[in-house]
Amino acid sequence: MSFPVLKTAVLSAALAAVSLPAVAGNDAAGQAVWANEVREELAKVQRYPSRALDLGIEGTVKLRIDVSKDGDVTGYTLAQSSGSSILDEAALRMAKDLGRLPARESGDAHTVVVPLSFKIADDKMIAKSEDALSVWRNSVRRRVANRVSYPADLVAEGVEGSVKVRLTVDADGSIARQEIAQSSGHEALDAEALLLAGRIGKLPSLPEGQEPGELVLPVVYKISENR
Repeated sequence: MSFPVLKTAVLSAALAAVSLPAVAGNDAAGQAVWANEVREELAKVQRYPSRALDLGIEGTVKLRIDVSKDGDVTGYTLAQSSGSSILDEAALRMAKDLGRLPARESGDAHTVVVPLSFKIADDKMIAKSEDALSVWRNSVRRRVANRVSYPADLVAEGVEGSVKVRLTVDADGSIARQEIAQSSGHEALDAEALLLAGRIGKLPSLPEGQEPGELVLPVVYKISENR
C-alpha cells in the first residue's frame, strides 16, 4: 500500500473595508486594530474544502459582509467569484459561520469586502518537511499493515477490489473523520475498509509545523496476495 503526502492547504484572509471612508490618526489606528480582530474571527471558521483539495482547485473569493453597529453579521453575498462553485460555496459557509464580528469603536453599521484566498502549498513548501513526513508515513504504514484483514467469507466468494479511505487527521494524530473517497464497487469491501480505519485508532502525531489535513489510504484487497 502507498500513502500520499498530506496536502497542505493554505488559507489567507485579507480585509478591505470598501464602504468606509479613508481615515487618519487615531481613527486609522482603530480601523487597523478592528481589521486584525476580523481576520482572527475569519481564521476560526476557515476550512479548505476537501473536494477542492482532491481536485487541486485554487482561487480567491471576495465576500461582501454587512455588519451592524453591534458587530452582528446581518448579510453576506459574493462580491467576486473564484471561478469555482466549490470554493464559492465554502466561502459562503464561512460567512454563515461568522455570526458576529467585533464591533467598531465608531459604533456605525458598515459593509466590508473580504478576499479569501484558497491555495494548495507548492512542492517547495512540502519538501521542507519531507523527511519528517516520510518518517510519519512509515509509522502510519506499519500501523495500517498490522491491522489489515481480509474477511474469510469475501475470500471464499472471490471478492476483490481497491478502496480509498479518506481520513481527516488532527495534529495530535486523532482521526476526526473517516469516509470512502473511492468505492471498490463492492459494499462489503467498502465496509471492511471503514472498519480498518476504525481499528487503526490514533495515528502518530503529525510532524511539527504540519497542518492538520486529509490522508487518503488506498487499501487493496487481492486474493492472490493474501493466500
